[in-house]
Amino acid sequence: MDRIGYPRWTALLGVLLVALMPWLVTNSYYLHIINLAGIYTLIALGLNILSGYTGQVSMGQAGFFAVGAYTAGLLALRLRFPFWPAVAGALLLATLCGIVIGVPAVKLKGPYLVMATVGFGEIIRLVLVNWVPVTRGAAGLTGIPLPAFLGMKVVSEKGFFYLIFAMVFLGTGIALRVSRSKIGRTLIAIREDDLAAEAMGIPVNHYKVAAFAISAAYAGLAGAVYGSFAGVASPDNFTFDDSVAFLCMSVVGGNRSVAGAVVGAFALTILSEVLRPFQTYRLIIYGMILICTVVFMPQGLIGLLDTGVRRFRSRRARPATVGGAGSD
Repeated sequence: MDRIGYPRWTALLGVLLVALMPWLVTNSYYLHIINLAGIYTLIALGLNILSGYTGQVSMGQAGFFAVGAYTAGLLALRLRFPFWPAVAGALLLATLCGIVIGVPAVKLKGPYLVMATVGFGEIIRLVLVNWVPVTRGAAGLTGIPLPAFLGMKVVSEKGFFYLIFAMVFLGTGIALRVSRSKIGRTLIAIREDDLAAEAMGIPVNHYKVAAFAISAAYAGLAGAVYGSFAGVASPDNFTFDDSVAFLCMSVVGGNRSVAGAVVGAFALTILSEVLRPFQTYRLIIYGMILICTVVFMPQGLIGLLDTGVRRFRSRRARPATVGGAGSD
């Protein structure tokens, strides 16, 4: 969607549809799944900036997700922070973690980078399990307070829907501005050939670290919201399997498009619920999906949509061209 111009009314229609969604979807379970998809969209947006635009593959997003959830949860439970200051603290710490992992990661490429990010995710999980006095170990954090806005607590799926998707709209807008700005073009240049970009005077390492920080900030924000949404934060919620799922969302949707993050997050979240009876084979299924996407849909689902739009427009324009030629 980033490459094809759509009429402005389609964006307004989309906003209206999202605003009416809680009233159209009356089943609370379905609305719960939509809310989860919104949270995962934030993670996929950050991952698209990191992998799709910068070319840095990360399989440790569950680690940043956990940092956000536990930081906000601990600030709320231990220090009695209100929701928004707790979210700000989670955002800050997740961003710092992104910088910490990004600095050494800029020297790595390919499988070595993947292994480093996997290691980071596992280190975070082990810290959560073993730092019992702070994280309560495998029991996790329970009773995380509900968010409040203007003195009103968010207690229903509808309330969480508007909170989550306000953040999704904000996050999507920021990602679009980044992708269409000089920064986005610089990240793409680094993805295509970082040596050539460096030869042109671009501080490649600085931009790569910044991409890691942005990606971590998105995941930290998602984690902070998830903690209040679920009411608990346990190490079981932030495993390597989750990192694989987040990567699948990015790739399947189309990791070189901001819209692809939204499409991929919703598609994989819904698919995960459909495949719940086959949870044992989750990684196998995701691996097959990744292989099929890379082979048959290198641009992801959003690429298929772009192709369909181009064909539709060309078919609409063809009769007018033929008619004009005949009239001459």
